[in-house]
Amino acid sequence: MAEIALTILSPVIEEAVSKTVSFLKKRIGIAVGLEKELDKLRDSLILIQSVIQHAEERQESDPAIKHWLQKLKDVAYEAVDALGECEYKILKNKVKSHRYSNPESVYFSPSFRNRMATKINNIIKQLNDLKDWASMINLVVTLRGQSCPKQHPKTDSFLDNSTVFEREDDVSRILGLLRDLRRSQHPISGISIVGMAGIGKTTIAKLVYMKAKEEKLYDLAAWVCVSEDFNDQIILGEMSEHFGWSAATRNSINALLEDLAEKLENKTFLLILDDVWNENPDKGEHFSSCLLKILKTTGSSIVITTRSGKVASTMESIPIQRYDMERLSDDACWLIIKEKFLRSSTETSMTPDLEAIGQDIAKKCRGLPLVASVIGGTLSRQTSVDKWKDIRDDKAWNLNSRDGDKILSILKISFNHLTSPLKKCFSYCSIFPKDFVIEKDDLVQLWMAQGFLYQPNESSATMEDVGNDYFSDLLSNSLFKDVYRDKFGNIRSCKMHDAVHDLALSVSKGDTFIWETGCIVDQDAKIRHLRVKHDKNERPIIPRAVAQRLHSLFLEE
Repeated sequence: MAEIALTILSPVIEEAVSKTVSFLKKRIGIAVGLEKELDKLRDSLILIQSVIQHAEERQESDPAIKHWLQKLKDVAYEAVDALGECEYKILKNKVKSHRYSNPESVYFSPSFRNRMATKINNIIKQLNDLKDWASMINLVVTLRGQSCPKQHPKTDSFLDNSTVFEREDDVSRILGLLRDLRRSQHPISGISIVGMAGIGKTTIAKLVYMKAKEEKLYDLAAWVCVSEDFNDQIILGEMSEHFGWSAATRNSINALLEDLAEKLENKTFLLILDDVWNENPDKGEHFSSCLLKILKTTGSSIVITTRSGKVASTMESIPIQRYDMERLSDDACWLIIKEKFLRSSTETSMTPDLEAIGQDIAKKCRGLPLVASVIGGTLSRQTSVDKWKDIRDDKAWNLNSRDGDKILSILKISFNHLTSPLKKCFSYCSIFPKDFVIEKDDLVQLWMAQGFLYQPNESSATMEDVGNDYFSDLLSNSLFKDVYRDKFGNIRSCKMHDAVHDLALSVSKGDTFIWETGCIVDQDAKIRHLRVKHDKNERPIIPRAVAQRLHSLFLEE
């Protein structure tokens, strides 16, 4: 995976500035005896903030700037943590004294005040040193606009039909193959849909799944998203649930197989395994044998979506045909971009200048519907010809790298055009596992808890409203997918595309860490968000130095 680090530094600095300004506005600095230090901290942060945009643009080509940004990120987090410690102390003192209304009633002990003054002055010194260093590496001041999201585009995210252009023939061919396979004498046979990330494998499989159910080609149908954890017991359990049967026997593979064999007697099924990564022959063959054990008639089918042509060969007992996905034409990519613009933008038409630039951009999408959709979402938020030219002329399009890394670099163009609050909210989603069902309301609450949501002073919107708007913004940029709505049309959950999740992991590198069994965590690591994967009988021990820096912790068994 391409290394894309330090790109979300500006939001961290903005958080530190925001907290400092908030303290000064509420006159908390006077109350706790730190007004002079907070004034200096605010000024130092604002001065250094003015060169960040230039640094972020040059970091990938200049190691010295990349190192400077890393140092600045560490200092910025020190500032955020110090101010957070003050906030905690204020709240603790208020609770103790039952004084909730007047912030000036807050009292800091002399020892705490001296310690915080020393800490803040040390941060100011480091910021001033970094400011001097910035002039030595020729960083220039860049005026930044307001960071809060502007208008919120229209969103419509049932099935995203914008990525289905030129795919009707693929769907028809795969359905034809399935009909042929049904007439074979095999208990089960299948098709492996192979293609690179973002080419539309899941979209095609979804359409095939829906059509097969409409035409009642099979008695039963199940969709299981597998991803990197190929566990036959989990797959079979989810398959059983999709068939509408109780999963009470899921704790025992043998009991599960017996239950499925009994209920599947004289029935056929279609099983879609989406996003399979397993290339281990032992795992693949064991799963094949499980499927053969539960089938007593011919005509069932399995459809696999995968980036690897080796996956199907691991299931030797099942005859599986390979179906290679072709890239879209430039015209189809342009149609995706145009539809995304017209559907999400407040504009009802596109100017000739934008059309010409948009068609140039479509040619750079490499025939990948995901890229066209994400870039289309970014373009839909811009109506300036110069902005569209900036996106068209971005150097990321021309990077010489392997397919996966190149896609990541191209998707980063969209990330770079997000506002600072949206960058924070998006990168935070890297804490979730791949293919995880993200509950929207829970996500908004997590963003609130982290202080990622920006609410203008004149706004009457609640923080939940702001969070919902941020979610809609990311959704309109195609950074979320598989939206589930309740019967009233309200969005309840979503997922992230694998390649988009890779982007989130990449831009949050250093801040977010996934700790698995056997991993060793450096005590000096500057981790802010940690997800620990552990066995039920194992008690993870997080080093104290790491724990003290954490802003969020997720435990996953």
